[in-house]
Amino acid sequence: MVVEIDRTDQKILEVIQHDGRITNQQLAQQINLSNAPCWRRLRKLEDSGVIDRYVAILNPDVVGLNAMAIIQFSLTDHSDDCISEVDQFIAESDEIVDCYTLTGATDYMIRVIGRDILSIEQFIMKKLLALGSIKSTNSSFILRQKKYTTALPVKHL
Repeated sequence: MVVEIDRTDQKILEVIQHDGRITNQQLAQQINLSNAPCWRRLRKLEDSGVIDRYVAILNPDVVGLNAMAIIQFSLTDHSDDCISEVDQFIAESDEIVDCYTLTGATDYMIRVIGRDILSIEQFIMKKLLALGSIKSTNSSFILRQKKYTTALPVKHL
């Protein structure tokens, strides 16, 4: 279900994607709306599922997670059991911060984060490849993250 979003809703979403802790009064001032209508619109966006949740985004360098890698892998087969095993592994692995299923030469792409290169190597060798359903992998270590955002381009809706 796609929710209709007008220009005022877009403004609200642009602001809160960059500061989820902004007060309703500050938000209303930034988007030139009075407090009560601003609060009602925000509540509607939350209740409709447009706003999924509020989170704190941690700085990986400050907490000592200094290595990231992109790992693409293919499955030995595409049976329900094989896919379920991999999907459960992905859901339970804290090191995996993003996961995508793909078309083309590989089946999955994951972004993994760890303390250092060794920790990511151990994740690949002792956890990922220990799954019986992984046929092949291709890993690339990320040298520097040039852009990272959780904000969606709502002004294009």
